Amino acid sequence: QRYVQPVGRVIEVLGAVDDPGMEIEIAVRKFAVPHEFPAAVLELAEALPDTVQPRDLRGRIDLRDVPLVTIDGEDARDFDDAVYCEPISGRKKGWRLIVAIADVGHYVKSGDALDAEAQNRSTSVYFPRRVIPMLPEKLSNGLCSLNPQVDRLVMVCDCTVSARGAIDAYQFYPAVMHSHARLTYDEVWEALSAPDSRAAQR
Repeated sequence: QRYVQPVGRVIEVLGAVDDPGMEIEIAVRKFAVPHEFPAAVLELAEALPDTVQPRDLRGRIDLRDVPLVTIDGEDARDFDDAVYCEPISGRKKGWRLIVAIADVGHYVKSGDALDAEAQNRSTSVYFPRRVIPMLPEKLSNGLCSLNPQVDRLVMVCDCTVSARGAIDAYQFYPAVMHSHARLTYDEVWEALSAPDSRAAQR
């Protein structure tokens, strides 16, 4: 066997070396990044509804009338947190701050195939032109993404912040929200820097 030529077998053709995005395909395989979901995981995800159902609202605070917004980068595709802040009037001045995080645990149950795959992946992997999500697209870009103008289930931290920036009180609770806008960091900075700008009016 010493002088026998080694034999290889082509198991996958990624494309031409100069194809756009080829460096991502190579990196995914070189570092064994999980990029395909097992059939059992996809089956569980597809069995989920496309929208929030009336039965999901039981035991939740309804925040759909609160103008929560998401703030992310220009090219973000999944929105997992939203915020709202308003001044507190009266003698004790400060702010009421609401931070809402997508309630993934409502859909991913401990020990099921979705949970096992999420633990295996640990996190979403972000490349310049591609995201390999921790959960199937129906969850990562759908039910668990706080997209604008749709109802979503969230876990909330509702707190009051003093004028000096100290947290005076807080509470956590499950809620349902309706994102009023998808904002970018640049838009928020423009609104804060120039209150009369178009971004501020939005």
